Amino acid sequence: EGRTENNFYSDSLRNLNKINWYQKVYPFCDLFLFHQIKEVLFRQLSVPYHVNMEKTLRWKYKAKDTNMYMDMLVLDECRYLYDWMPSLDMFYSGMMDIERQFSFRFILDAVAKHRMVYNNEFFYGTASVSKFETDYVEKVLSVRKNII
Repeated sequence: EGRTENNFYSDSLRNLNKINWYQKVYPFCDLFLFHQIKEVLFRQLSVPYHVNMEKTLRWKYKAKDTNMYMDMLVLDECRYLYDWMPSLDMFYSGMMDIERQFSFRFILDAVAKHRMVYNNEFFYGTASVSKFETDYVEKVLSVRKNII
């Protein structure tokens, strides 16, 4: 990424980059931005894994004199997001349907809230629901359980 990244875009990606995704009415906390589209389209092709923070288990123990730490990360492919979303050439027409965009944005927000505290490098600015809503908060790693 950088100032010259547009030089490497396909015509379809350049066309998506030119679209004004801002709406007259803002139904979400954050605006729909091009970097989110680009990241999701890239991930659709690359089959990424996302950490499921709620299912991750963490332990610590002492081996002789050394404190040892162990995490078991549960990974999720989130295929429900990537298989459902339109391909690069169909993305614009797919996201112009506001109901489809709502579904897409809520799923994207849920994925982002699982990663927000652990790694906020991807999917920033995707909030559909405020992080202060008690039923829809970001996920955090649990405290390590002391064993042995």
